[in-house]
Amino acid sequence: MSPSPAATLLLLRPEARGFSVFMVQRHKGSAFMPNMWVFPGGRVEPGDAAIGPEHTHGGHATIARFGFEADEGRGVLVAGVRETFEEAGLWLGSNTPDDAVRDALSDHTLTFDALLHQQRAVLDLDALHGWARWVTPAGEPRRFDTTFLVAVAPEGLGRHDARETVDSGWFTPRQVLDAGLGRMGLAPPTWFTLGELAELPDVDAVIAASRARDLSPIRPDLDMAGGSFAIILPGHARHPEPRRAGLPTRIGLQGGAWVTEP
Repeated sequence: MSPSPAATLLLLRPEARGFSVFMVQRHKGSAFMPNMWVFPGGRVEPGDAAIGPEHTHGGHATIARFGFEADEGRGVLVAGVRETFEEAGLWLGSNTPDDAVRDALSDHTLTFDALLHQQRAVLDLDALHGWARWVTPAGEPRRFDTTFLVAVAPEGLGRHDARETVDSGWFTPRQVLDAGLGRMGLAPPTWFTLGELAELPDVDAVIAASRARDLSPIRPDLDMAGGSFAIILPGHARHPEPRRAGLPTRIGLQGGAWVTEP
């Protein structure tokens, strides 16, 4: 099964010391990653690429760095903004919609295209910077080709939608990592991304780092050889692709926590 395109957004907020990132907890009944803590995001919908240029500003550099065609890339970035509004109530663009509009969007009584026309809004795609692109391993029942984007959060506290997501909050990357899997279940790409963020001192450093990252797809393979869940990555003896700078060769569970192998 081919992976469906998806987008997820790392929203960063400056703090007195460092920065925090907004995360949501998925509903236990979710078909994909139930109960997991994730960055806001979701599947790219067919209408996302159809959003016209009158309702988007910029994004060309990020689209080019990922190697997307213009319409395809615009759809991915629009999906990141749309899903962030649906799941976090935070808006990257002009003329911020109110909660009633957000509810109508979640209830599917209002389309995103109609929302943009109604609000006379323009999405700020230049606010989105590329971070990574992870593809769900073959063999998983639901597969996604997920574009990870990073942005400075707009004004607002953010709150989960109480539908697909049941909890949310602003956390420093280190807070999430130190909480462990027992309190904050994390998928390997989310866990690894938080580790990358934890090495950076502030929001400016994250945005600067994003400009030099390799944005080609990361395609893990499942590895159950040790009797527990793990993924192998480029450079591992059983992975077909050569090693990539900055990536470990394996991420697996050890003592109830994720660990990497060089």
